[in-house]
Order: sequence, then C-alpha cells, then structure tokens
Amino acid sequence: MNRSIFCALAVLAGALWARSAAAQTDPSIRGQKQLEFSLGIVAPSFTGGQELVRSKDLRAAGQSYYATGSGARKAVGEYPRQLGWSLEAAYHKPLARVPGLLYGIVVRSSLTSSQPAEGKYAEGYFFNFVDVGPSLKYYPFSQANFFVRGQAGMASVFSKNRYVDEAGTQQFFHQFGIGFGGSLAAGYTFTPFANKGLGLETKVGYQLSSTRVEVNGIGDDQWKFGALHAQVGVVF
Repeated sequence: MNRSIFCALAVLAGALWARSAAAQTDPSIRGQKQLEFSLGIVAPSFTGGQELVRSKDLRAAGQSYYATGSGARKAVGEYPRQLGWSLEAAYHKPLARVPGLLYGIVVRSSLTSSQPAEGKYAEGYFFNFVDVGPSLKYYPFSQANFFVRGQAGMASVFSKNRYVDEAGTQQFFHQFGIGFGGSLAAGYTFTPFANKGLGLETKVGYQLSSTRVEVNGIGDDQWKFGALHAQVGVVF
C-alpha cells in the first residue's frame, strides 16, 4: 500500500477513535446518561373526529352536552380554554459515535379539564391523554446545552363529558381511544451545580396524535388532536 495512503488512513482512524472516545468520556450533561422528570402546563387543540369536534362545538356555543328527546339543550355558559398539567419521565443515553446525540424513551401523561361559567360542577369536560415511545435528543453545540428532541410512539386518550340529565341525575359519558402520536421539543439544560451531571431543564414542545375511538352511533371515529407543552424539570 502506498505510504501516503496508509498515513492518511491512519490519521482518519485516529480522528474517528478520538471523536468516539471524547463522546464516551464527555463529563458534561450532554455526554452522560440522563434520567429526567418534568412537570408543566398543557393546552390541547381538537382538530378531527366527528364526536370530538361535535363536543367542541357544543362547548363553544355554551350548551350542555345533554339533549332532551326534542333535541333541546340548556345554556351552561362559556367554557374557558382547555388547560391542564403534564407529567413526563424520560431516560436517554449517549450514542457514542455521535457527540451530543442521545437516544432513549419518553413517557408523558397529560390531564386537562374545563368547566362552564354557569354550569359549574354539574357540567364539565375532561380530556386526558398518554403517549410513550422512543426518542432522540440532540445537543448541537458543544459549548451550550441547547437541545432539540423528537419522539414518536403509542398514544391513548381518555375523555369524559359530565352533565345532568332531564331527571336531574348526574351523568358521565366516557370515551377511550388508542393510536399513534409524535412530538417535537426544544429547550435548554442548565447546570448551575458543582456536579455538572445534575441539571435543571426547561422546554417547549408540540405533539400531534391520532387515535381510534369507538363511539355509539358512529363506530370508528378517528380523533386527531394536538397539544402545546411548556415544562420544567430536573435531569440527573
């Protein structure tokens, strides 16, 4: 083999080895295994599904979910924006040959509710959803802990309409669905402690989900919804 080619290959191999070794021994939080717990606020938006959109339109009109035999509904007042809490747990570990890239899994649970101005406790809508799946987390800058993260996997939804029927009895209409979802997020990991393997994290993300829900009188109802998340958490 030509000596110059051999030297070039040797230099390339050395560079690749050094890059890999640096990724494996990176003492910063971006180069270590990460266990994360986050809490935040979430605002869902409802975009598809016959029953999901119908229920949204009733709330927008300030009407009860319950209709009498003649189709009449009582006015329950304005519904505020659907808001709630999201709780997230994630685990990531570095991909040795790509500095700044981590792979792992994310589990997130979101609980939201809204009650009308006049219906009070008698009326209400609860929209809860869970998503879990593999994820990639990437720190593109070696001197800053800014990151982007993508995740995709299983998504499920649990909803409940609360209302009072014509006899004055409290009733609930529950619905459940399961399907697929994905999310993108961006944030920053702060490391203000002496132990640089411990961090505080802030992030904002958006998820999209599509779930199949069995609805009486409709059958398969493909619900599509999104959700905006803003979270803070601890990473160690």
